[in-house]
Amino acid sequence: MGKLSLGKCQPIEIDADNPFKNDALGRKENIENLTQFITSFEQSIVLCIDGGWGQGKTTFIKMWQQYLKNQHIPTIYFNAWESDYTDDALIALIGEISLSIKKLKQLDKSKVDETFESIYKYAANFAKAVAPSAANLSIKAISGGLTNADELSKTLSALGESMVKEQIKKYEESRRTLSKFKEELSKLAQCYTGGDKQKPLVIFIDELDRCRPDFAIEVLEKAKHLFNVDNIIFVLATDKTQLSHSIRAVYGQGLDVNGYLRRFIDFDYLLPRSSIQPYIIRLIRKFSLEEYFLNKGKRLTNPKNFLVDIVNKYNVTLREQEVFFNIFNIVIRTDATIHLEHWSNIIMLIFLIILKLKSLNTYKNLGFGDTRGFYDTLKDIQSHFTPIDDGCNNYLELLEFLFLEIFGSFQQTPFQIEQVIEKYAYMFNFNESKKTRLILLEYEYGDPCINLQSVLGIKESIEISYSFKFN
Repeated sequence: MGKLSLGKCQPIEIDADNPFKNDALGRKENIENLTQFITSFEQSIVLCIDGGWGQGKTTFIKMWQQYLKNQHIPTIYFNAWESDYTDDALIALIGEISLSIKKLKQLDKSKVDETFESIYKYAANFAKAVAPSAANLSIKAISGGLTNADELSKTLSALGESMVKEQIKKYEESRRTLSKFKEELSKLAQCYTGGDKQKPLVIFIDELDRCRPDFAIEVLEKAKHLFNVDNIIFVLATDKTQLSHSIRAVYGQGLDVNGYLRRFIDFDYLLPRSSIQPYIIRLIRKFSLEEYFLNKGKRLTNPKNFLVDIVNKYNVTLREQEVFFNIFNIVIRTDATIHLEHWSNIIMLIFLIILKLKSLNTYKNLGFGDTRGFYDTLKDIQSHFTPIDDGCNNYLELLEFLFLEIFGSFQQTPFQIEQVIEKYAYMFNFNESKKTRLILLEYEYGDPCINLQSVLGIKESIEISYSFKFN
């Protein structure tokens, strides 16, 4: 395999002139359609890009952000997760806008600076206006210093009247401050759009689902209520399912989360799942594995085709694919004890890495002399069959065949694979067609040269890969 070369998968490089240059998932059309959508609004809207963990949301909005820049539409990127160590989402949002302002081109820099100073002032005033009142904070101190019940009652009565007046004043002040704050934000947006209503200021908020629950909620509230200004568009990139868990953690499991989120999110866009193969091919090239798979492809089974099929069947996310290739790359370049020259061990290595990523408990229980682990693995494989067409499940059936060979090797006496398949078919109520296909695999592939020791050796190599430090 040559010299060991390790490295993490780095984020996809977004080319400034052509943001889709390294796009392996065909996102260009999605981004063009969304751009047309958001530029059709003169009012402020909040758009949610909804996608599961590892589906490429960050890369998607980074591409979109560069595309908008090339269209001369001003953008700001805010990573909420990197800012949730702060106590105030408003301060974090304004601070990130301030840092990003210097990178944007504007018509009148002095006007922007002046406007931003006003935003700072009103944000500070607003924070002060909604802070707990001094009277409220002093109740505990007062009640702790008075022991006479009558005196305490009179003092609290007078203090209560004072608190009501103070709260009314604070409410009025917060309303006036909020109005001024929005006016200045509107001016800021106009500075960067030049008054062009078709070119809003777009603020991307990423990683909201990874934030601590209270901070995630506060970001939503601030984005909707304080930044609800014409020509400002918010785009949230988040996993709404995970975000729902965060919201319930604060408000309780009985909350109607969808109803709650509709208060803050105007439109949802479900990030489409793209074809798996282009990204796998990109990673194969990134790790310089083309020649390796080509050589292995001269055997009875092409490992690359097997990999593409299993990644599809197990719904392996883009981020999980990167983890897979990190592990796979280390194992094949460092361990010469697991006989990877044989196709069956390569197939087993690919499958066991994916099993660890997707079904960790099943992976852990596999291979320690307990047949239960093999039954659980076979059940796991069966659960990923596509029911529409048996012909599209041939790689999964190949895996079944390999595990039945291993299971047969547990017998104390010489065994015939047909007997093992017969018992397996009876146990899981397979039809004759399925049983026949499994038996025919023996004639197609012959002795796969795999046993329990092979599985344990491959698992050990996978675990050893975790001890390596990436560049």
